[in-house]
Amino acid sequence: MDHTNHHLEAVVDALVRAGNRFRPRPPGKGAGPFWTTQGGPVCYMEAPIDFAVARGVPDQPAELRFHEDIDPIFCPLCWTPINGPGYRPQTVWDTGHMTLDAKVDDRSPDA
Repeated sequence: MDHTNHHLEAVVDALVRAGNRFRPRPPGKGAGPFWTTQGGPVCYMEAPIDFAVARGVPDQPAELRFHEDIDPIFCPLCWTPINGPGYRPQTVWDTGHMTLDAKVDDRSPDA
């Protein structure tokens, strides 16, 4: 398998057939479900993800992560998420859902 996100298009297509829609890209940024961002490609769905539909897509990589508690599907092969509206960007994948804080510790000069 290559490291592009083409294998996720079938998942997005299944979600759309089930009644969801992906957010369109901003004007002048092309077409299709995956936006190119500073952090890599991402797809934003308008309604919560139907995880039963997503899991039912045939021939998907076994590595896909279905995070029903925070509303995305994540592929660690290509580092591409399909985000539902419930996703919050401060979540860090596969690290215990930790959030980063600007203050490192009490020894910082601004403490």
